[in-house]
Amino acid sequence: MNYALPTKFSLESLRLEAVTVCVGFDDLLDLTLPLNHPHLDTMIVVTSHDDRRTQQVAKKHGALCVQTDLFTKNGRHFNKGAAINAGLGRFQYHGWRLHLDADIILPDNFRRMLFNHTHLDRNSIYGADRIDVIGLDQLRQLRDQWQKSPQAAWSFLLDPVHQHPIGARYVDTLRGYVPIGFFQLWHASAQKDYPWSLGTAQHDDILFAEQWPRTHRVHLPTVITYHLCAQPPALGENWEGHRSQPRIG
Repeated sequence: MNYALPTKFSLESLRLEAVTVCVGFDDLLDLTLPLNHPHLDTMIVVTSHDDRRTQQVAKKHGALCVQTDLFTKNGRHFNKGAAINAGLGRFQYHGWRLHLDADIILPDNFRRMLFNHTHLDRNSIYGADRIDVIGLDQLRQLRDQWQKSPQAAWSFLLDPVHQHPIGARYVDTLRGYVPIGFFQLWHASAQKDYPWSLGTAQHDDILFAEQWPRTHRVHLPTVITYHLCAQPPALGENWEGHRSQPRIG
């Protein structure tokens, strides 16, 4: 009797890897990386050759660090898409893949909720909601609250367990819902390159997600992420790659 061998995709269906681009945000990465890394099979940090602090943070927390000069390729101010592609080439498995901003924190029970309580379609790209966490005091409060009541509690509740409201989603009259760059989840079988668009971080993520048709751009209902910042953020403040927020501390 002949038995079909499992494919590489089925063998690695519960693998989860992430890539994060970080230049000049090492202080935030030092706080988010140890919280996110336990959820992941591979954590890839892409940074510049000159950003020694980010390189040290990645090494400290056991992440794979990719150094590249593509941020300024062809005279661009901040070619984030090109840098992300440098990280995508270092994925180790044929499972689920995640692009995550350096200032994003995954919730306490992220992996369990993703694989046990979410119907994931390999042909779709997923986005998630986020809530601002402003300063170290609010971060400590959030982590303390997770100990009392996790985000997914009582087997049926999804509670942000934080004082700020959920942030806006990207939905417009032309494109509909688009998962934007702070959190984009897709399967290896549907892998696509990140665009080298205008050379800033403003549109690369939109163009990347639009490579999936609208029917396969899906909002993830089972988790809420957190956006760590030193002060209340302003729209578009980091798109050019120049930091406007103070260091957190």
